[in-house]
Amino acid sequence: MKRHLLSFLLIGASALAFAQSNVTFQVDMNQYGTAFTTPEVNGTFNGWCGSCNAMSDPDGDNIWEVTLPLTADSIEYKFSHDGWAGEESLTQGSSCTKTTSGFTNRFIHITGDTVLPAVCWESCSECIMPPDTSHVTFQVDMSRYNGTYTTPELNGTFNNWCGNCTPMSDQDGDDIWEVTVALTVPTIEFKFSYDNWTGEEELTEGLPCTVTNSGFTNRYLVVNGDTTLPPVCWEYCIGCDDIPDTNNVTFQVDMRGYDGTFTTPEVNGLFNGWCGNCNPLDDADGDSIWSVTLPLWQDSTEYKFSHDNWTGQEELTEGSECTKTTSGFTNRFIYINADTTLPAVCWNSCMVCETDSTPPAGFNLPVMGEVSVYPNPANESIWVETSSTADMAIRVINTAGQEVISTLSNGETRVSLDINALPNGIYFIDCSNDTYHAIERFVKVK
Repeated sequence: MKRHLLSFLLIGASALAFAQSNVTFQVDMNQYGTAFTTPEVNGTFNGWCGSCNAMSDPDGDNIWEVTLPLTADSIEYKFSHDGWAGEESLTQGSSCTKTTSGFTNRFIHITGDTVLPAVCWESCSECIMPPDTSHVTFQVDMSRYNGTYTTPELNGTFNNWCGNCTPMSDQDGDDIWEVTVALTVPTIEFKFSYDNWTGEEELTEGLPCTVTNSGFTNRYLVVNGDTTLPPVCWEYCIGCDDIPDTNNVTFQVDMRGYDGTFTTPEVNGLFNGWCGNCNPLDDADGDSIWSVTLPLWQDSTEYKFSHDNWTGQEELTEGSECTKTTSGFTNRFIYINADTTLPAVCWNSCMVCETDSTPPAGFNLPVMGEVSVYPNPANESIWVETSSTADMAIRVINTAGQEVISTLSNGETRVSLDINALPNGIYFIDCSNDTYHAIERFVKVK
């Protein structure tokens, strides 16, 4: 009888030793950054079999789970997905892991039915909810962009200026491209580009929608909830419809003093994205003065002359009167506010070749006096000083021979003229009456 009782006790103890418990595994995939179809749990209990213990997400909250009957034991395991297409890389020494023979896996001891907490992929703890998310729609109007492109994109601090990872779309074909981005930061810098940085905006420092840091000028946004930003014109803070009409600007360069070889000069600038030979110049009359007329928006712009698709280019002197230096690059600089014909300047010079002080046609009166103009170059105003107290006419003439300002001296030997509205360029002061005629040249700069 004792022998049978002992056998019964041993059988019972053996059954208890191999009793199984229902263990529910849960993994939160909300912050997993790679595409997947089905997570799975693999471990010592299933021989790391791959997809044989697939998990499910019946309520669609991206927390996946599976319940398995496991024998009470210590086990190692980890989460993977799609038959080991991806797997966790766990940190050695973290609280939920064990490292054996160089492999770091999750580790638990099963003592009964249990529901394990929903842990974040590759973490021992639950997923920490990200900051409040704002959905911001960005729009750029490409209708006035003169270059060629395929797909605009949005780049900024929020995506590490990654190139074409945030492409924009134009579903209605109106040339206004847009993209909606989920942002979790309070402020961002950004700009529009296209075709994986093939082209990008060249934003003007000081515009109200920009900020300049470490020499880089970008758009700037304070993120304040879900919003749709109004469409802005490429390289502008305003919409294309708010930009003034274009003006016809004639660029001219005199190549007589150029000692290199060339075929065709061209003009390159901010207005054409420094595109190379897309705006070639022409010398129809063969006088070596090359020109091209372009419709440009009213704006300040930088440019220079080159030839044969950047085979050669001007090397302009920093600080010279017609230039502006930005980020180490010295270019010509003008402000466009009317149709204008720029003087035929010498290559690499702000001056007209061989005729720097020669007035245009129409100055046929003999010079019978002197006149001084200062400051020269000038920006907003100039002083015109003569040696005569007699009343005389004072005129400002552009290089095309057109009178752009006129006044009377009223017997004053020193008269102030407001030149703020004049486009940049070379002008002549003509002071005259019946007995006095004097001419002086000055340069208007921004």
